[in-house]
Amino acid sequence: MAAARRPVRTCLLLGAAGGGKSLVARRLRQLSTEDGATELGAPPATLPTVGTNLSDLRLPRRARLRELGGCMGPIWHSYYGECSAVLFVVDAANPTQVSSSCVQLLSVLSAAPLAAVPVLVLFNKMSCHGGLTQTPHCSDLPCYMSLAEMKSLFRMQDIVSCATQPITILETSARDGTGLADVLRWLRATLGDAR
Repeated sequence: MAAARRPVRTCLLLGAAGGGKSLVARRLRQLSTEDGATELGAPPATLPTVGTNLSDLRLPRRARLRELGGCMGPIWHSYYGECSAVLFVVDAANPTQVSSSCVQLLSVLSAAPLAAVPVLVLFNKMSCHGGLTQTPHCSDLPCYMSLAEMKSLFRMQDIVSCATQPITILETSARDGTGLADVLRWLRATLGDAR
């Protein structure tokens, strides 16, 4: 009798348009390859996602990352049933998008199919660690707030205390790779083995 194949677990990659979801997905796929690439190189050009993009990750077990375009927000819920984890990307360098991202996150967290699904919130484009100007080592856009200020603005403490699902928060920069190894560790712990 042949062993039954375990289904591939899926992580949804959500967030507003322009937050860096496509680059996060590409970098995670690059970091999760068998050869374990550590040098990411220059960031590839990306286009806004209109629809969905699928990426397979090795955690070491195969998992699927499904990126949903920010413009698809009104129909994200139709993908929640197949979801084992959520990565929610916030563009930390775009202060005008913070309130709409917070509303989107609250909508995701309140969806019944996701009530027990682990969520990782990524404050992306944070490689310059606060301040109004770029430093020579900062390859992302200027950051207007520190991680502590972003968490405060988002009222993350209140969101985490009221949510039914476990929520983790990380500071990342998909451009220079900051924090992406931590994202992979979280994905391995969350999706790596369903025993």
